[in-house]
Amino acid sequence: MNRFIFIFVLLMISGSLHAQKDKNSFTSKDSIYNENIKKSRLYGVYIPRDIPDALQKLMELTTDEARAKLKNADEQTVAKRLFFGLGRWMDYNWNFAEGSRFSHYLRKKGLFDTDDMVTFMLISFHRHVNNKPLDSDALIQHLVDERIKKMEEEKKKREQITILPNKKEDNK
Repeated sequence: MNRFIFIFVLLMISGSLHAQKDKNSFTSKDSIYNENIKKSRLYGVYIPRDIPDALQKLMELTTDEARAKLKNADEQTVAKRLFFGLGRWMDYNWNFAEGSRFSHYLRKKGLFDTDDMVTFMLISFHRHVNNKPLDSDALIQHLVDERIKKMEEEKKKREQITILPNKKEDNK
């Protein structure tokens, strides 16, 4: 009996330790995602490893003239204007939705929404072009906070579903 109790307690402790997640951990049960995050190319397109690699790739993909236009606008304007152009290119080609090694890297940093990944990269690219510090952690935290705020506002707008009392219970 003591042996049974010892094993039961051991299982409970190991289960609770396993349930605790690291803030920066992200695991998926999707087999396509798990395969994609291992590849340096998806559908013939190079997938960056990390932020500096992505910024280098964006520098290669853009012209000096295009980058000069970025310097004249503030980062929020650039992020909004390029969101459906360069932003969608990154989202689609770097496979943010289905997973890639770069989107996995961003998820481990704390960005889970693909629109936030796009905004993060556009602002980071603007800062890189203007030789400003990236301050990635603060930018990620800002985007995460904004996402939480938007979700809470949407939750408040939702209609609450109420449960009508059961007529059988009313007769008691």
